[in-house]
Amino acid sequence: MPSLTLVRRPRARLPSWWLVVFLTLIPALAPCTLKGQTANPQEISSRDVEPTFKLQTERNLVMVRVVVRDPKGAIVDSLRQEDFQVFDHGKLQTILHFSLEKPALKAAEPPPQKPAEKPADESEATDETAMPTSAARRFVGMYFDDVNTVFGNLARARDAADRFLTSSVQPGDRVALYTSSGQKQLDFTDDLTQIHQALLDLRPRPIIANTRSCGQIDPYEAYLIIYQHDAQAIAVAADEVLNCNPCPAVTAQQEAECVTQAQSMAQSEAAQSLSFSETQSTAALRGIESLVRRMTSLPGQRSVVVVSEGFQTDTLRFELSQISDRALRAGVIINAIDARGLYTDPTLDASQNTFSSSSKAGLVGQKHTMLLDSAQRQADGMQSLAVDTGGIFFNNNNDLEAGFHKTAGLPEAFYVLAFSPQNLKLDGNFHPIQVKLVALKGLSVQARRGYFAPRKPNDPAVQQKEEIREAVYSQDETHELPIDVHTQYFMKSESDARIAVLTRIDLRELHFRKEGDRNLDNLTFVTVLFDRDGHVVSAQQKSVDLHLRDGSLERYMQSGISSRALFDIKPGTYLVRAIVRDSASGQISGLNRTVEIPY
Repeated sequence: MPSLTLVRRPRARLPSWWLVVFLTLIPALAPCTLKGQTANPQEISSRDVEPTFKLQTERNLVMVRVVVRDPKGAIVDSLRQEDFQVFDHGKLQTILHFSLEKPALKAAEPPPQKPAEKPADESEATDETAMPTSAARRFVGMYFDDVNTVFGNLARARDAADRFLTSSVQPGDRVALYTSSGQKQLDFTDDLTQIHQALLDLRPRPIIANTRSCGQIDPYEAYLIIYQHDAQAIAVAADEVLNCNPCPAVTAQQEAECVTQAQSMAQSEAAQSLSFSETQSTAALRGIESLVRRMTSLPGQRSVVVVSEGFQTDTLRFELSQISDRALRAGVIINAIDARGLYTDPTLDASQNTFSSSSKAGLVGQKHTMLLDSAQRQADGMQSLAVDTGGIFFNNNNDLEAGFHKTAGLPEAFYVLAFSPQNLKLDGNFHPIQVKLVALKGLSVQARRGYFAPRKPNDPAVQQKEEIREAVYSQDETHELPIDVHTQYFMKSESDARIAVLTRIDLRELHFRKEGDRNLDNLTFVTVLFDRDGHVVSAQQKSVDLHLRDGSLERYMQSGISSRALFDIKPGTYLVRAIVRDSASGQISGLNRTVEIPY
């Protein structure tokens, strides 16, 4: 993600009356300024809209984050767009967007020096693109799955995280602790004392009490029975039921009836086990999505570290894909740590193995194989989230502190590709993706393995809201529309300030719709104020309807149209995010400006 850290230009000292002149002259500077506008109301009308950045997008654009490594594991950052090919269901796609991102290098850039404080009664013409020293630059969301992780593994991971954070947190870092249970959470902070206490408060908090019993069916085995109708899995489960409840059969017919009854009981037990597993896994995924949503509104570098023993996701692939897609669009990288450490044979753990002894060696072997498969597949969801978003999956290793060092950072470099699949059916089906390198040997490629098509068409109004929400929270600057943004502040008193934000758009690149003697279009102006920790302080949204006659259109082509937003705030450091969306073309531009008001 592009950094806002630039060399600070010297501030110009201006008298306190300058802002009054500035605000007074805005209507004269742009013939249509939407606050106190002078335009003909029959040609231009505007209305304030309550900012709503909600719901979910189903745009026909697939983003792919790609990490390329050489045979020694080093990141490769010298590739170009023509070096890549992307296939959807085996069909070559046209790459519509390509960029190389180097977040780790940007983090190492030295911060600019903070200038000396100015008198409280002076107005400032600030450097609007510089990132102040006090602003957060890296956000790490620690996500502990206290629903699916036993105390021993949770405690080991907790202690490793505490040691890592104590030795590694730097100025400008913010850390949050989220849990799948939703309890004992801590929002982003640089206070290590609060983080330490939140880690100590971690405890297993399963949603449903799971009392293991003789013959209880493993979640993966239950999945094979309910969804795959696997005959071998059904036979193993029925044999377990019979081992726990011996059949007093004497005749062959009675024995057959016992087997049929055992199979029915196994089906029921499998359904119950699968329901329990899906409830626990859904809680874990819901918490991860909540953290990703929270991080979309933050500036700087953003990464998540998921810590869990794992959770079954064979029936939750769509939900996994939605989380990956949201993280990709928001610029959030998801990493994961398997809290189990080194893998052991699950059949050697008496607390986990409920398979009764059987005289049928073949069934014992099948059960053993299913337990091994289940232990491996338990981490598939975490691995999928990490691989799809360009993160790291740390597993089969007891050095969890080293795992946090690897996963809490960001890749040195990665590539962002995007394509728009043609003739995409809105059927919710899975589309496998394959990213290949052209004529380059010996390099490994990490990229998302696929996506799910939308399940139904999206309402245009809903899509517009989501596009605006994503533009506001992405923090990336986009230049699809020609806009300019200027900020100014002045001190109303020793403890109160006002920020004025003027956003201007050049109409010459817009595509108007002609109706009679009128040229029609609709513009949406959004101005959002973030504090130094990335929290939204205030937001203003305005919808502007244009019904311009030819003569007026020609005049506004020369002058443009401007929108003004005023914010009453306390002194501090703020990031101003200005968004303009054109409804006719669907194009969006977003610019960032930094305002630092000394106390």
